[in-house]
Amino acid sequence: ARLAGVTGAADYAALADTDLVIEAVFEELSVKRQVFEQLGRVCRPDAVLATNTSYLDPRSIAEGLPNPGRFIGLHFFSPANVMKLLEIVPTPGTGDATVATGFALARMLGKVPVRAGICEGFIGNRILKRYRAEAEALVGQGVAIAAVDCAMRAYGFAMGPFEAQDLGGLDIAFLQREGARAAGQDVPETLSDILVRAGRKGQKTSGGWYDYKPGDRRPVPSEEVARLLGARIEPGPALDAQAIADRLVGAMAREGKAILEEGIAETASDIDLVEIHGYGFPRWRGGPMFGTRSTST
Repeated sequence: ARLAGVTGAADYAALADTDLVIEAVFEELSVKRQVFEQLGRVCRPDAVLATNTSYLDPRSIAEGLPNPGRFIGLHFFSPANVMKLLEIVPTPGTGDATVATGFALARMLGKVPVRAGICEGFIGNRILKRYRAEAEALVGQGVAIAAVDCAMRAYGFAMGPFEAQDLGGLDIAFLQREGARAAGQDVPETLSDILVRAGRKGQKTSGGWYDYKPGDRRPVPSEEVARLLGARIEPGPALDAQAIADRLVGAMAREGKAILEEGIAETASDIDLVEIHGYGFPRWRGGPMFGTRSTST
């Protein structure tokens, strides 16, 4: 019955009587603006128009859109049919009815909605960026890639940060960093940049942080990665699994504290909801902010 209600079209005119449209094209501002230029022409004036952007500023995407009060960010998490989180990102011009519609949609879809302010990455991806940077910093200090992943699995994650990047593709964040560099921002080269430039984008290229044999998703420590990154690694003190987890979760909590102070998240518990339902943070640990809530009010 659900499939029978799904239709496809290649003409924007098919959206003329649609109540709500969610744009989900790739993260290129000019392309997204072209989409909303078309939507602004063909959709009803009261139709809610939403972007699924994960990094771009929604205000820039909606620039010039007729009736901007109906525009909102609705950031679904991948895979969207599994992950419960829906970040709801209003712009300063978004109307109250549009925000309420976003929350109502989340309820209809069985999602966990969290309101987020506007910044690069909103709540979830901003913390993810810091989490990955701290993981790379550990590798730069001589901690083995596999040891970092093992420590985070022991902490309660289904996958460690490097395994997760290989699954999703290292090129996604790489392209975001390259876009920022092209825009004139000073973005230091990361270890993963070195791997992507060497053609290692993750499982889809049979090599990212790990090597993968054809038809086998099990990660194998890579001699090529050790060679590529060797000049950037300075051996430091040995760390056990608990110390590694403490470093990474601590980095998440510090970024969460900054997000709270800037008003990007309304409460510490909202940040925990984002991490648990969007990023697989072990639910039974409460979230990265759980132990700091009493001091964050």
